[in-house]
Amino acid sequence: MKKFLKINILVVLSLFFVACEKKDELKVEENIVKSVFAINPILKDENQNRVFNASASSNHQIKLSFKVQGNLNYFKTQIGDEVKEGELIASLDSKPYELKVSQIKYALSEANASLQNAKSTYERTKKLYINQNASVSDIDNARAMFNASSAKVENISKELEYASLQVSYTKLYAPISGYIAAKYVNENENIAVGTPIVLISDKLVDEVRVQVPDVFINKIKKDSSVKVVFSSIDSKPFEAKISEISKYASQNEKTYLVVVKLDNSSKLIKAGMSADVYFDLEDKTKSSLYLVPANSVLNDKNGYFVYVLNKQDDKYFIKRKDVKVANLLSKGFEITDGLSENDLVLKAGMSEVFENMQVIIANEKELGN
Repeated sequence: MKKFLKINILVVLSLFFVACEKKDELKVEENIVKSVFAINPILKDENQNRVFNASASSNHQIKLSFKVQGNLNYFKTQIGDEVKEGELIASLDSKPYELKVSQIKYALSEANASLQNAKSTYERTKKLYINQNASVSDIDNARAMFNASSAKVENISKELEYASLQVSYTKLYAPISGYIAAKYVNENENIAVGTPIVLISDKLVDEVRVQVPDVFINKIKKDSSVKVVFSSIDSKPFEAKISEISKYASQNEKTYLVVVKLDNSSKLIKAGMSADVYFDLEDKTKSSLYLVPANSVLNDKNGYFVYVLNKQDDKYFIKRKDVKVANLLSKGFEITDGLSENDLVLKAGMSEVFENMQVIIANEKELGN
């Protein structure tokens, strides 16, 4: 009996210690708080906010084409060649059009002869009619023949004028002085009406074209001063002014075309040359962009958001914060609204946390908190 009691006491004690161990384990698990990494949003550099890539362009570019079709029998111009206003650029084989002119001239000479004959008949019939030697029908027929001959001569004369114009259209002359910016065809090709032949550009390149994101388009104004820097030209920045601002965004990106006019250009500037345009946004840069890692930004049916750490009584809790997102860059997303530089944004592990969850910051010393 005593042996049986000893065994029971040992079993009870064993169960008691096991229960205590389980309870201690639960307490330990309850005291475990997830460790997370957080960052402060990076204020995007002011220069990044107001510098955009651009390309130089000529103020005046003309794409030339023929108004008639034919074989291109003269086209010696090369890209980069300088041309003067009125200089012959290209020509088509004009023989078919010259033949047409000859045929019409022959028809016109026959029509003029018929007109002279009809005129003489009409004048003679008028005299006979006055002397009562011709009837009313005779004078009417003579008048009708004369009018028809006159109309035919006028019609053929217009055909000759048009045919002569077509001959002149076989020659293509430079409408302005400049240089050849592009060639679209080669000599001896058969050219259709309206086919682009060559692009002529002004010698002076005094414009740059830049695509400005929609975030900034309302912060710039026409006639505002800007600075333009060409990396391929070792000189100080060019002073310029905004001359045009597009009202419509490009189809592929949310950007707007802005044309900038240089105050003083240079012969070193070539069309298509890359440049940087510095816009002065003044105090409006107070609504500057912040950068956060791309994986810190989440989105659902309510829009984009991040998880931030809210400090309460020396403890940190997870909170959702809605944000407005601009462009995705190599360093992360541009945040236009919803964050401040003092926010602590969760850097990773967003799928393992939830709102109001208590956490600790693994890199708190780095943040200075």
